[in-house]
This record gives sequence, C-alpha cells and structure tokens, in this order.
Amino acid sequence: MDQELVQYLEGRFQRQEQGIHTLLNEGFDRQEQRFNARFDAVDQRIEEVKRHAGVLVEGLRHEIQLVAEGLVMHIEVRHREDREYFDRKFEGMSTLFHSSHDHLQQQHEQLQQSQDQLRQRVDTLERKSPN
Repeated sequence: MDQELVQYLEGRFQRQEQGIHTLLNEGFDRQEQRFNARFDAVDQRIEEVKRHAGVLVEGLRHEIQLVAEGLVMHIEVRHREDREYFDRKFEGMSTLFHSSHDHLQQQHEQLQQSQDQLRQRVDTLERKSPN
C-alpha cells in the first residue's frame, strides 16, 4: 500500500473514532442529564410526600389530643357523678344507722327502766315477805 493511502485511512479512522467518541460522550451526557432530571423530580416528590406526611401527623396529633381531653373530661364527670352517688348512699346509710342507733338506745333505756322497776318490785316483795 501506498504510504499516502495509509496515512489518509489512518486519519480517516481517527476522525471517525473521534466522531464516535464525541457522539457517545454526547449521548452519555444527555442520558446523564435525563437521569439527573428524573432524580431531581423524584427528590422533589419525596420532599412533597414528606411535607404531606408531616401535615397528616400534625393533624393526627391534634385529633389524639382532642380525644385525650374528651376522655379526661368524661372520666372527671363520671368520677364526680360516682362520688355524688356514693356520698348520697353514705348519707342515707348514716341516717339509717343513726336512726337505728337512736331506736336501740330508746329500747335500751326502756329495758333499763323495766329492769329497775322489776328490781324495785322484787326488793319490795322480799321485804314484805316473811322470812
């Protein structure tokens, strides 16, 4: 082969090789830009989802706080109602106890008087009776 032809072909192959490298690099660059754009979009979507989840969590916290406050209020009202109920029951039992005690005290006093009267009679009868 002729030296000029060899140089010509080598030059031509080098230019084609450079062209191929340039095309590949440009293709890779475009592909990289597309991937970067996609990753940026995904990152933005993730941030949006995180913000939305944060809003939902705050809403749930608020609702749980409301439920907890309602439960505390319910327990306090129920406790007060139960306390009032047992106070009334205790007052009724106390009244019944005092009434029963007073009645038993009166019966005791009456029995004591009857016993005293019987003793007096026995004493009187013993004095009157001949020995």
